[in-house]
Amino acid sequence: MYLGIDLGTTNSLAAVFRDGKTELIHNAHGHVLTPSAVSLDEGGNWLVGLAARERLSTHPQHTAVAFKRWMGTDKLTRLGSRDFRAEELSAMVLKSLKQDAECFLGAEVTDAVVTVPAYFNDVQRRATKHAAELAGLKVERLLNEPTAAGLAYGLQERKDHSTFLVFDLGGGTFDVSVLEYFDGVVEVRSSAGDTRLGGEDFASVIESLFLKNCTQISERERERIVASKSLWRVAEQAKRDLTDAEYADIRFAWNDVEFYHRIGRTEFELASEELIKRLRRPIERALADARLSPRELSEIVLVGGATRMPLVRQTVTRLFQRLPLNRLLKYLPPCPRRQPLKRSR
Repeated sequence: MYLGIDLGTTNSLAAVFRDGKTELIHNAHGHVLTPSAVSLDEGGNWLVGLAARERLSTHPQHTAVAFKRWMGTDKLTRLGSRDFRAEELSAMVLKSLKQDAECFLGAEVTDAVVTVPAYFNDVQRRATKHAAELAGLKVERLLNEPTAAGLAYGLQERKDHSTFLVFDLGGGTFDVSVLEYFDGVVEVRSSAGDTRLGGEDFASVIESLFLKNCTQISERERERIVASKSLWRVAEQAKRDLTDAEYADIRFAWNDVEFYHRIGRTEFELASEELIKRLRRPIERALADARLSPRELSEIVLVGGATRMPLVRQTVTRLFQRLPLNRLLKYLPPCPRRQPLKRSR
């Protein structure tokens, strides 16, 4: 049995295919999403996932997030007295997913299929594979993320010579890929993206709108607030609230003073215009590289949590003059009871 892993910039998850269906793995908190975050506590112990992400606002110097962006590079992240490469930090996340899977399945897991962005070069792919090996996993295959998305939507079951565009807007990165299905094979014809654009940037827009409204906060204090990441977490929740509501109420306490501002969806969307422009460029580049026009595409597929935003869905609909396929989980099944881990003798 192979463990399927989506190692994401913001969140990661694992799944298995058994009894003819795909099962998402629940972690120790009963969630299927594990934040891609690592933190070192005062006792020198490592925290991974939700516990690590919760320390980002209180211990930013001891917490690392979004390190997938630096996979395969020489960039180092200092935590405590040591510097870590991105693959070392990613290995901790992968090890956590492996342990959760073993508890969920009641059996040891050694083999995995790991997804990577289509634009990852050979160095980045080797770094991802090395991260999995550090976590105790043998990588059977690295699978391009848009190909995995296409398979999840069953695009391989469509008629031959179908062409699809996968629009993947995650928490920290944006990828656009054009897939072609022919003779039972799914092939990536072109890929483009922006590794510095994601849902987190839209949350930062809300953060800026809030600070702009709070005129009594000095410029120096604003810098401290942004650095602490405490307001960003509130802004992230407001962004999610605006998915289903026209307004989001933001309350934020700083130096024993509570600040309040109501942000409307229209205000948020107007302030996000520059980000929307950045979404268009990779789409145009991917279509140009594939030598296709929008009307030649069989389907447009939305992938990534940030595509929940109405602004994003509306933008895609306007660009392609049709409704995209959108299969986002709004309900997660309850966490089943864990089975004890069976160790082989």
